[in-house]
Amino acid sequence: MLRRRLGAVVMTMVALIATGRLAPVGAQNTPPPVVDTTVPVSTTVPVTTTVPVSTTVPVSTTVPVSTTVPVSTTVPVSTTVPVSTTAPVGDGGAPIDAPATAGALAGRETPPPPPPTFFPMSPEPRCEVLDNFGDPRSGGRRHEGTDILASRGQEVYAVADGVLSSQTVDGGPSSSLAGNGWRLTTGDRTYYVYAHLSGFASGLLVGSSVRYGQLIGYVGDTGNPGPGNNHLHFEVHPQGGAAVNPLPMLDVPAACRVF
Repeated sequence: MLRRRLGAVVMTMVALIATGRLAPVGAQNTPPPVVDTTVPVSTTVPVTTTVPVSTTVPVSTTVPVSTTVPVSTTVPVSTTVPVSTTAPVGDGGAPIDAPATAGALAGRETPPPPPPTFFPMSPEPRCEVLDNFGDPRSGGRRHEGTDILASRGQEVYAVADGVLSSQTVDGGPSSSLAGNGWRLTTGDRTYYVYAHLSGFASGLLVGSSVRYGQLIGYVGDTGNPGPGNNHLHFEVHPQGGAAVNPLPMLDVPAACRVF
């Protein structure tokens, strides 16, 4: 009987222990295991906020500049034009010396500069260009040039490089119309006629070479114009042919008038 009761007690205790309602002997006073719920967290993050920055930039504000420019203001200019105050004037074909500037231009020592690109004489002090090419002349002739009214002694120039191929001398052969005159011939056989001159530039002869702008004579009234009718008769013969109207070719200076 006692054994049965002890066995029942034992079974009951085993059941209680199995269900956890009864702790085994020696375990009633053992505390439950301690669980550490602390997670080691480091909140310190090493951060360097210092960034080395250089705000100093070497800048040179000095720029070498030269403001000195060598300039030459001296221009060699020659104002000397060869002028002869004595021009040979014909007397029965024999040249003699006579003042070229007698009359209106007496005392004028330095002539003006050469004419423009194509104009045969100085425009000062008088210059009146007549549009009279082709006008009727005595004996059924036609005027073969352009007349430029001027004062006695005004300078006459070569309009091109060439050779003085022919000369008439007042009072000499074939001079009754032209008086003192030159024919200037160029390399392509074009020739220019200058008539009624009061005289010729010194040192020039038939066959003399002349340059554009060179002084070759002086305005006058020799030949058939009549006393005091001072003017230059100027002709142009392209390539040795017939005369053409010079007026459209002339670079007429502003000081001149055209009629």
